[in-house]
Amino acid sequence: MAIADRLVPSNPAKPRNPQTVGVVMYLIAAFLFAVNGVLAKSAIEVGLSPLRLTELRNAGSMVLLVIVVLIVRPRAFRVTKREIPFLIAYGVIAFTLVQFLYFFTISRLPVGIGTLLAFLAPIVVALYVKFFRKQPVRDRIWLAIALTLLGLALMSQAWLGATLDAVGVAAGLLLAFALALYWILGESGQSHRDALSLTMWGFIFSTITWSIIAPWTSFPYEVLGRTAAPMVDGWPGIPVWLIMTLGVALGTVTPFLLVLGSLRRLGAARAGIIGTTEPVWAAILAMAFLGEMLTPIQGIGGLIVVAGIIVAETSRPQQVTTGEFPVPEEQT
Repeated sequence: MAIADRLVPSNPAKPRNPQTVGVVMYLIAAFLFAVNGVLAKSAIEVGLSPLRLTELRNAGSMVLLVIVVLIVRPRAFRVTKREIPFLIAYGVIAFTLVQFLYFFTISRLPVGIGTLLAFLAPIVVALYVKFFRKQPVRDRIWLAIALTLLGLALMSQAWLGATLDAVGVAAGLLLAFALALYWILGESGQSHRDALSLTMWGFIFSTITWSIIAPWTSFPYEVLGRTAAPMVDGWPGIPVWLIMTLGVALGTVTPFLLVLGSLRRLGAARAGIIGTTEPVWAAILAMAFLGEMLTPIQGIGGLIVVAGIIVAETSRPQQVTTGEFPVPEEQT
């Protein structure tokens, strides 16, 4: 009995709270996505187009994930014919449209404003749930929309004649719709596949799509040898090939996996609230490393938009999006 008592800890470790883990995962992902935006814009400024940037980053991410899955989970390569349409849609929307629209948006707008436009996605989801799914949404959604419109008006400073690039704003709004659909698909897809294999297949179909749209035979490989402008005075510039390598490992694969893991633990509603930290990080990093300064009025407008997004997220029941898009059962 005494021996048995020694084998049992007197103060057993408490299991980690999945909610806490999910929050930490998304906070890290939001920071990495923000860093990714700053690095990506520096590559765009030396001649790598948003289209080619997305194509190369997706291809590198696909290769990295295929190697990882081959080592740790080879069974994940098994896929049924009924799964293919969902995986194609997920890959094209999550890893083709979302990434391209983001890079295109920040190529025409400050990184902080472009990222903020993307995070209008929670409002899109709430309106979709209310008017198309016919599920209960609290009336505070209208307050969220009012706050968002007010914040965007302050950010544009139209009364001073300083208007935002119209094409960039349009791309940012399209990005919000694509991001909303990505969240919904990502949450639904994990009911039948783990985050690692779901992400891998998404990048596979996204890379196939880009290879058709922009063949690799015309890729401007010489741009990879260029060096971006130093982000800090006195520091050396970063070669584009190194920016892309960091973008694949730390700016794409890692945050996407973290987001999927967070969605599994928190659901799309709570994860979206945590995601509002990304525009804040993006604005801070862009000011620090790209010199993209926002006026005090624009900063206040951005905070009002973030408040509107949080109000929108809390206007609907949690996890109402689960299963919105049926995914065929995975064969085992």
